[in-house]
Amino acid sequence: MDCADCARHVEEAARSLPGVAAAQVSFASGKLFLVVENPQAEKELERVLRPMGYRLRPEGLRARRFPGPWPWALLTGGLLALAFLLTQAKPQWGTYGYALAALLGAFPLARRALAGLRQNPFSMQALVVLATLGALILGAWAEAAVVVFLFLVGEVLEAYSVDRSRKAIFALASLLPRRALRLEGEEVREVPLGALRPGDRVRVPQGERVPADGVVLEGEAEVEEAAFTGEPLPQRRGVGERVYGGSLVVTGSLLLRVEKAPLEGFLAQMERLAEEALLRKSQMERLVDAFSRRYTPAVLLLALFWGGVLPLFVGEFPRHLYQALALLLIACPCALVVSVPAAVAAGVARGARLGVLFKGGGALERLGGVRHLALDKTGTLTLGEPRLLRVEPLGLPEAEALALAAAVGVGMSHPLARAVRERAQGLPLPEARAHRGVPGLGVFAQVEGEEVGLVRPGALDLSPELARRVAALEAEGYSLALLVKGERPLALFLFADAPRLEAREVLEEVRRLGLKPFLLTGDGEAAALALGRALGLGPEEVRARLTPEAKLELVAALDREGGVAMVGDGVNDAPALARATVGLAVLEGTEVALKAADAGLMSLRALPRAIRLSRFLRRVVFQNIALAVGLKGLFLLTTLLGLTGLWPAVLADNGALVLVSLNSLRLLWARV
Repeated sequence: MDCADCARHVEEAARSLPGVAAAQVSFASGKLFLVVENPQAEKELERVLRPMGYRLRPEGLRARRFPGPWPWALLTGGLLALAFLLTQAKPQWGTYGYALAALLGAFPLARRALAGLRQNPFSMQALVVLATLGALILGAWAEAAVVVFLFLVGEVLEAYSVDRSRKAIFALASLLPRRALRLEGEEVREVPLGALRPGDRVRVPQGERVPADGVVLEGEAEVEEAAFTGEPLPQRRGVGERVYGGSLVVTGSLLLRVEKAPLEGFLAQMERLAEEALLRKSQMERLVDAFSRRYTPAVLLLALFWGGVLPLFVGEFPRHLYQALALLLIACPCALVVSVPAAVAAGVARGARLGVLFKGGGALERLGGVRHLALDKTGTLTLGEPRLLRVEPLGLPEAEALALAAAVGVGMSHPLARAVRERAQGLPLPEARAHRGVPGLGVFAQVEGEEVGLVRPGALDLSPELARRVAALEAEGYSLALLVKGERPLALFLFADAPRLEAREVLEEVRRLGLKPFLLTGDGEAAALALGRALGLGPEEVRARLTPEAKLELVAALDREGGVAMVGDGVNDAPALARATVGLAVLEGTEVALKAADAGLMSLRALPRAIRLSRFLRRVVFQNIALAVGLKGLFLLTTLLGLTGLWPAVLADNGALVLVSLNSLRLLWARV
């Protein structure tokens, strides 16, 4: 399926069948997604699509032949060359040669046009066949053959470029090795990749790719993840750290415990998100679709008027008919229809290679236009792994306070709760139940019939003495949590979280791109300002003591003032991520944040690359639309003025199509 307009008609054909509840065609991936109420609907669909020139192929099975109607293009081109040579010797024989080349070349087009006549009577194939037959009737033998040949060559080039885009989208799976070294007892056996299961132990020697997502059990190595993070330098991985399937062990050797089956790991998730992104049309794509639906009928009516009505009043009938046939070739909106989805498909595929997983073309398109950048603090600008430095008891022994706080934080994913549990290892914990987390406030549990919480001090009314102590500690840059039973403070916990090494560099790069960054946090103002200074942010760019609701309001205000990209990783960031012009979730964060966001970031370094990629995409889309509309408009005018004929008209159509496709392919190799 190498025509975006044809994809639309396949979708309409599928939806019209009884037993099909829903159908959606992804032109970019060449896939048809069905919801069927009757198992026989799939067979019926295959029967309907086969005459249209399409066959259903199970997912995962790749076609191996060269794409496009290249045998017919070769045959027509050969006959065209032979006819030209015959014309030099015997002009009459050459005329027959041109006619034969035109008819043979038009045969596969006529077959496809007839098969899809009910769904689309004005397909490009039908228009080319009509123009070819009209040219033969008017005696333009050579021109008819050239029109068919150029159209077939254009279809081959279009199919090739679409095929390259699709291969780029699904190229990540090729990073996985075909076999793995699995430990069975003390023996190492080589097994097929599909034989690996979660819990298996595998050895990955130097120079080999990791077969599945896993955790390092033994060894240390430099691991390169450039193919799907965009990071050129290898990263050191050791015991307890996670590695992704498809990454390359550059130096050293690792023993891993498999966490996910190879075809269910991170690479598979990236491909799935990229494919889902192509099903969601961007605003520009919807506008182009709406325009193209009106463009073809308008030009066809013009052709009918020019060739059938105007000659009754002025001009010669053959000349006007010839010009009307040229208008038929200009009427097809293929280049315009494919201008946006081709660019979006290439952009989404390139984003996946750069460590950015866009969930839709709209997010990729919008990101380049935002003027503000809002970033969560913990886990986004910092490592998200705060360490508990000390406990200040407030009427409770330190060990007892630590055990009580750890019991409250059991099962909670909040970074501060994790830090408390790590510090309390080995201590006997009291029994706690009814655990719950309140975003922006803290975590709570029932202990011995009373509610105990580990909360943010700023959310409570504190005594003057305790408030002064909290303010002094926050001024030193600490993050604080208060252990309370009911409303009685029991202990104050002091945490420190280091900023990410790349955070300052990323913020400087974002500034150079013209965006104004803002740090958003629920922490106290002093701690937030201290981190802001370390990252090169001014006081006016730091927003502290924000509840999830306050974050949401601030993001909404920035959205109205020129658009905002929000970067976060936690549950409390989800409302703001969903409200932002574009929400970007750090993939190390929570699943709630990932679901609320429009895109996922493998690392913070991927953020500037995502912005530059979006801006490049916007330029390519506008170039594509200008090429498609400009060439059509130019040849529409020259055809009406009698300056150009049939073969320039088909060049205008196929030429624009090929140029748009090749221009979109630039995104696959964009250096951003």
